[in-house]
Amino acid sequence: MLSRFSRMDRTLVHLIVLCTLPCLFISSRAAQKPLAPALFIFGDSIVDGGNNNNLKTRAVANYPPNGIDFPGKAATGRFTNGYTVADLFDKMLNLPLALPYVSTKHIDRLESASGYNYASSSSGILPETGNYLGKNLDMRTQVKLFQESIDKYIRAQFRNTAALREYLAKSVFLIHMGTNDYLGNYLQPDRYNTSQLYRPDEYADLLARKLGKNLKDLYHLGARKFVVFQISRIGCYPELVEKFKPKAKCAENVNDMVTLFNNKMEYQLGHLTFILRRSYFMTANVFNLTRDILDDPSRYGLTETRRGCCQDDRFNCLRRTVPCKNRDSYYFWDRFHPSQAANKIIAKECFNNFKVCYPMNVYRLLEI
Repeated sequence: MLSRFSRMDRTLVHLIVLCTLPCLFISSRAAQKPLAPALFIFGDSIVDGGNNNNLKTRAVANYPPNGIDFPGKAATGRFTNGYTVADLFDKMLNLPLALPYVSTKHIDRLESASGYNYASSSSGILPETGNYLGKNLDMRTQVKLFQESIDKYIRAQFRNTAALREYLAKSVFLIHMGTNDYLGNYLQPDRYNTSQLYRPDEYADLLARKLGKNLKDLYHLGARKFVVFQISRIGCYPELVEKFKPKAKCAENVNDMVTLFNNKMEYQLGHLTFILRRSYFMTANVFNLTRDILDDPSRYGLTETRRGCCQDDRFNCLRRTVPCKNRDSYYFWDRFHPSQAANKIIAKECFNNFKVCYPMNVYRLLEI
């Protein structure tokens, strides 16, 4: 009953968006004004802005050629050649790039009001995920850091609780979690026993329920507007193709596992929308978008979708090596992470296309 109602609810929102709201037009004045008070980022290496730089871990990217296309050619700890998809969300919201919370000094935290990035490479929904590489910030830890940032830094910037509540309710919360629970856990039976303990559908259900609990906790801390990314088509990542299906385009058995999680995650988002008053949970359907890009890369201005741009050691780019010259034509930066060009496609589609981010695109979410 609940599942049927949540699908109906999403369909009605779709119809309202299509039939009653005019096309978005952003004036030059609006383009300079922040479209949301803040962006708060939770996730893994796809959106890590440099938090792992200050952790004891091998999962770091604070060295060249990472960041070769970032302003100042800075290797900030981002696992790509330039901007992450979270950075591009900030730019499209007309906000400064969110500060990586762990790597930011106390005095700078006191002055920041435009959001924080809590994401951590190798992290997952489960606390043990990725820990063979060293310390990371799992999702639960990231939620606790968000609560800490409210108590220590954000609350003091508002005259009363009502003003703080309004600020959080209008802010956007970006979630990119779950990928490493497969890459750095379930698909590594030599290191983890999860594949022996859980069937693929059981594991997907476990992850979706725990993710839902963390999202609910964020809601109770004040979050209202969520953009939650599906796990991408990781079976098409160069590393997994080579490992599981070297002669195929993608390891579809891995993609099938991920699909189980994505479906259960979407049910969780529908359930939370139903039970949490004035909450808005959007799905970023990067699974289908990735399929479209890999099937027809020229449509998106890309030519290379089978290998990464930089030389790597099967995990990270090798230090101070020279990457490919035509980086804007590559989907992958290394064997696991998208290039800046791919991140631009994903961010643009999520902001503008309600079939990629639904039941409404980000621009429509901002109007609520």
